[in-house]
Amino acid sequence: MDEFNKYKDGSSLPPAAPGQPRYLASKETALAVNTALAAELPLLVTGEPGTGKTSLAASISWQLELGRVYRFDTRSDHVARDLLYSFDSLARFHDAQIGSRRALEVGAYIRYEALGAAIVDTINLKRHRVVLIDEIDKAPRDFPNDLLDAIDRMAFRIQETDQEFMAPPELRPIVIITTNGERQLPDPFLRRCVFHHIPFPDAEHLQRIVHEHFPEPSPIYEAAVARLEKLRKESGGLLTRQPGTAELLAWVKVLVRSLGPNPDTSQIKSGQLPFAGVLLKAQEDLEHVLRASA
Repeated sequence: MDEFNKYKDGSSLPPAAPGQPRYLASKETALAVNTALAAELPLLVTGEPGTGKTSLAASISWQLELGRVYRFDTRSDHVARDLLYSFDSLARFHDAQIGSRRALEVGAYIRYEALGAAIVDTINLKRHRVVLIDEIDKAPRDFPNDLLDAIDRMAFRIQETDQEFMAPPELRPIVIITTNGERQLPDPFLRRCVFHHIPFPDAEHLQRIVHEHFPEPSPIYEAAVARLEKLRKESGGLLTRQPGTAELLAWVKVLVRSLGPNPDTSQIKSGQLPFAGVLLKAQEDLEHVLRASA
């Protein structure tokens, strides 16, 4: 990880293989990733739904050829240990009750979770690993601070067996943390992260994303991007959920299949919104857009 520009933005990537769309990071996002790699700190990513926060981890792993992403989907009942390992005490109790010899093997009931598995794999496989901690703001308030030691040292101890694992300093797992900004994260945790906000892509970037997924040329793409931008701009803060990139790609797929090879894009550019349920996911949003287009 000695090259600062290890992770490339979308404009620096070689042409994609047919049928294999890639994540097209902006130059700012690529810079943030490389900064986190150089600083050996987690990358904390914010942005509205549909801006690619979660997909960024997979893109890093793919570009750097690091294998699968170790993903942890945060819940409100999680504690910090859940990110490292779990111990199936109920299964051990059951085995002890029936007299199974397996109950004597404490390690048989331990399962490594996302960060713990990544740390163990760096030791065994001598390779970097990518960990995604998704929507950390959903966790209890103490969860981020309880992770500080594990993130600082990239080490943890299993209480039940008194085993300790520490990643080699040169092979620290690459940690990507996403947050929807639902609540403020603790200052001690923020000081140990590189922060990056992914804004919603502009029209040019959206066009490139669409062409990445739909390589065959069509006037639908430009019309769909223009209508999405118009919808987001005119609705302002009136929509309960603004349509994002994922909705745009699904909408384009429906438009291509429904309008055929010689499409009339006038209905896309103005008037009633065709296939509005692909873009809008709340009844009040549908009603608002239908009233505005009428």
